[in-house]
Amino acid sequence: MSRQRIVVSGIARSIVLISIASLWIGCSESNDAVNSRTVPDSSAVESASPVTAAVEIQTPQHLAAATPENSAVAATTEVSAPAPVVTEPSKPKREPIYLEEANGKELIAAALKKAQRDHKHVLIEWGGNWCGWCYKLHDVFHNDADVHPIVHEEFELVLIDSGKNEDLMLEYGGKERQYSYPHLTVLDEHGAVLTNQETGSLEEGPKHDPKLVSQFLRTWIPEKVDAEQLLADSLMKAAAEDKRVLVRVGTPYCGWCNVLAQFVQDHESLFATDYVDIKIDTMRMTNGEQAAARLAPKESGGVPWMVILDASGKELASSHGPDGNIGYPFQPNEIAHFITMLRDTRKRLKDADLDAIAADLNAYRDKSEAKGR
Repeated sequence: MSRQRIVVSGIARSIVLISIASLWIGCSESNDAVNSRTVPDSSAVESASPVTAAVEIQTPQHLAAATPENSAVAATTEVSAPAPVVTEPSKPKREPIYLEEANGKELIAAALKKAQRDHKHVLIEWGGNWCGWCYKLHDVFHNDADVHPIVHEEFELVLIDSGKNEDLMLEYGGKERQYSYPHLTVLDEHGAVLTNQETGSLEEGPKHDPKLVSQFLRTWIPEKVDAEQLLADSLMKAAAEDKRVLVRVGTPYCGWCNVLAQFVQDHESLFATDYVDIKIDTMRMTNGEQAAARLAPKESGGVPWMVILDASGKELASSHGPDGNIGYPFQPNEIAHFITMLRDTRKRLKDADLDAIAADLNAYRDKSEAKGR
């Protein structure tokens, strides 16, 4: 209700004052009632009076023009409405970061499989979508310029709902512990518990301190692998088992490198028939760039690239084909080149095995292209 002045003169003064008092009593009924009410107009007041009264609802301009005579007999009453209630807009609800119905054991098993493949550790973030601090820490893991590379390069991060998997959390963290969330557990690539960490000590005011989070993570990163030693050990194993060495070269930030690693791992039983499979990470491994440069053709054409060696370290085949590096074999000509690499270097793999590998590579391409349509 807007603020206005009511000026009443003559005999009707007392009647109007009574009406105004009634109006104020009514204003206390509810906010909705106040917001819907207006000041009575002059005709309403006049009709309520038993005698003729001069009632005028005046604007500030009208009051300024009032004569001294009128002012001497005029009664002025100011009516104002309560201040409106202001509500803060609600914050948009964030997307869930925890898969609430997921089986924690299965999530850990999948993370360990990747960790073993890439020589990483597993970082478990216990909590839930109800936990605001879990979102805050997750944002640091993914958005902070110092923390994100450590998480991405050195760990397989897995989020497990602590409510649905409480027994599993107690199994990894211990039953004698007081838990607060988020709670962190670090595993080595074989699944052994390296440490448990409450995150209250990593906080600074209303957020987690990236420096403290970084210090904690750096304490538990895997020991660096020496690429030259890895290669030497693999050649020795190949000699002992009458196999070849399949070398894959890549980096943590190469998406196709991860796809290739996953494909080889998914077909481990076939590749293990004739090959000792290793990955040389040029970013994470000691002497990684040195070993890759020594093995790579002069124009490798980026990553991933592959080379197949005999037990003495001699190159037998590489992913550098007529059209350059095939990378992950995706297109038909790239798949054909990769199958040729295997066919020319195999010892025990059958044609049916190679056909199965080719079929799965083609199936992956067809599925990917269907999604892109």
